[in-house]
Amino acid sequence: DILSAKLMVDAILEAGTDSAGTAEFYSILYNAREARDPLPLVQYAAAHPDGERVVKSLREAMYILRREKKEPELEASLYIRLINLSEKPSPNECNSFAWRMSQLEIQLEMALDKVTWAIANAPDENQKYMFIDTKAEVLWKMGRVDEAISEIQKCRQGKPEDDYYRKQEEKFRQSMNTSSDNALNLFFGLCNTFKFDFGKIDLSGHHLGFLLIR
Repeated sequence: DILSAKLMVDAILEAGTDSAGTAEFYSILYNAREARDPLPLVQYAAAHPDGERVVKSLREAMYILRREKKEPELEASLYIRLINLSEKPSPNECNSFAWRMSQLEIQLEMALDKVTWAIANAPDENQKYMFIDTKAEVLWKMGRVDEAISEIQKCRQGKPEDDYYRKQEEKFRQSMNTSSDNALNLFFGLCNTFKFDFGKIDLSGHHLGFLLIR
């Protein structure tokens, strides 16, 4: 268990036999987990940029931030460092990165690039549709709703039995209706502010004409 592991680590450190620095790292790791503080792990990675435990320290720091739901910018930057440290990230890794960025709504352009690559290199059809769904989600968060709908329709065509993809498309389309409603509310709010005469508004064509009450 963790307590026994911590006692063993402390004993090694006190004996001065930690020549490889393993006990030092795990002491930092266990304390960071216990305190729910990623900073010591980030500092360890900075002090050992070429060390064999840099990936583990950054990943653990990132997971702490995710669990604690704080500092999304730092979490995103740690994730980017992890992706960049990988000589050849797998399609799954790139997809996971893109999905998390869509949740954080950070680094969406980079997320789009990564998931587009993942789609092109998907190992099978099931994963390809999963990656396309991620791309649709990223595009939706970028405000590119028409493109998001186009992508999710590929999933629906490929897996028509999957209700999740239907719900995704409904979500995207609903957001378009909400945006339209918000735009209309804004327009009529401005009309009310500036006292436009709604009796003079022409709704018959493709434009609105109005007269300002003097």
